[in-house]
Amino acid sequence: MLKLALPVILTYLGFMLMGTVDIYFVGRLSPLSIGAVGVGTSIFAWFMVFGVGLLGGLDYLAAYAFGARDPDRAFDALVQALIVMLGLSLPLMLAIRVLAAHLDWFGVNGEVAPLAAEYLRIIGWSLPLTYLFNAIRQYLTAQGIALPGMVILGIANVVNALGNWLWVEGHAGFAARGVAGSAEATVWARLLSLVLVVAYLVYHDARGGADGRGARCLWRLPWRLNRKLMGEFLKLGTPSALQMTFEVGVFGLSTTLAARFSAVDLAAHQIVLHIASVAFMVPLGISVATAVLVGQALGEKNPHLARNRGWQGLRLCLAFGVFSSLTLLAFPQALIGFFTGSAEVITLARRVLWIATAFQLADGTQVVMAGALRGWADTRSSMIANLGGHWGVGLPLGLLMAFTWGWGIFGIWIGLSAGLVVVASTLLARWIWITQHLRRPLPI
Repeated sequence: MLKLALPVILTYLGFMLMGTVDIYFVGRLSPLSIGAVGVGTSIFAWFMVFGVGLLGGLDYLAAYAFGARDPDRAFDALVQALIVMLGLSLPLMLAIRVLAAHLDWFGVNGEVAPLAAEYLRIIGWSLPLTYLFNAIRQYLTAQGIALPGMVILGIANVVNALGNWLWVEGHAGFAARGVAGSAEATVWARLLSLVLVVAYLVYHDARGGADGRGARCLWRLPWRLNRKLMGEFLKLGTPSALQMTFEVGVFGLSTTLAARFSAVDLAAHQIVLHIASVAFMVPLGISVATAVLVGQALGEKNPHLARNRGWQGLRLCLAFGVFSSLTLLAFPQALIGFFTGSAEVITLARRVLWIATAFQLADGTQVVMAGALRGWADTRSSMIANLGGHWGVGLPLGLLMAFTWGWGIFGIWIGLSAGLVVVASTLLARWIWITQHLRRPLPI
C-alpha cells in the first residue's frame, strides 16, 4: 500500500503545489490578490472536482479488470472515460465564464471581484486538460503505476513556478501581469502535464502494456463507444462526482462566504484553507491506493483481503492525522508566514489554524473510508454522507455561527469541522457493516 500510495501522495501534493506557488507569488502583491486567487480557485474547484470525481467510476472498473487479468476491458473503460470527459468540458467551461461575470451573486467583496473574475476566466481553459490528464493517470494507477504521474507533476510545477516568476511581477523583460499572469502560468503547466502523460502512455504500451503483448492499447484495440461500459462508468462515477462536489463545494462556498468579510479575513481564511488542503493530500493519496487495492482484491475474488486493505488504509490515515495535527500546532508562524508578511493576516490565521488542527483525524477517516467503499463499488454511501454531513449539518451550523451569532470566519470553520465529523462517522459505520457481512459488489 505504501509503495502505491507514496507516489500518489506526491502527485496530489504536486497539484496543490501549483496553488501554493500561485498564492506565494500573488501574496507578494497584496492581501487583495490572495483573496482574488482564493475565490477564483474555489469556484474553479467546483467544476474540476465534479469531473475528477466522475473518474471515480474508472477506479473500480479498471482496478477490478486488472485484478481479474482483463487489461483489454480496463483500457476500454479508459476510452469511455475520455469520451465523457471531453463531452463534459465544453458546457462546464461556458458555465465558468458565466459565473466569472456574475461574482456578485455570491456577495464577493467589490474590491476582490474584478481580479477574481479575471483569474477565473483564464484558469477555466485548463479544465479539459485537468480532466484528460487525470483519466490517464488513474488508469495507470489502477495497474499499480503511480510514479510517472508524480514525476510529471514535478516537472509541471517547475514550469508553473517559472511562469509565475516571469509574469506576476514581471521579470526577464516580461510585463507584470499580476493575478492574470499567475493563472496563465498554471494553464501552461497543466497543458504540459497532459502532453507528458500521453507520451508516457504511448511509451508504456509500445513496451508491451500491462500484459506484455506489445503496443496493445493504442494500436490494437479499437477506440470506440461502448454504451454498456459507459453506462457502468457513469453509474459508479456519478455518485462519486456528486460526493466530491458536495465535499469540495462546501469548502469552496466557505471561501465565497469569507469574501463577504474584509480582505484580511478572506486572506487569513484562504491561507489556512490552503495549508489544510496540502495536509489533506496525504490521506487523499492513501485513499486512492486503498480504492485500487480493494478493487484489485475483489477482482481476484478475495473479499477478505479487500477488507484487510481497507482497514490498513484507515490505520495509515489515522497515524498521519496525529502527525499532521502536531505539525500544525508546533509551526503555525512558519506555515502562515510563508504566504504573507501582513501582521494582521498572520494573527487572524493563527487563530483559525487551531480549528483546522482539530479536524485532521476526521478528515483522514472520511476520505480513506470513501476510497475503500469506492473500491468495493459503493459510491452512493459517500455521496449521501457528504450531502447530509456538509450541507445538512456543517453549512447551516457555519452560517448560523458566522452571520447570526457574529462569529465571522471562526463560525464558518467550526461548521466545516462539524460536517467532517458527521461524514467520517457515517462512512466508518457503513464500512464496518459491509465488511462484517462481506457484502460483495454487484457484478459489473
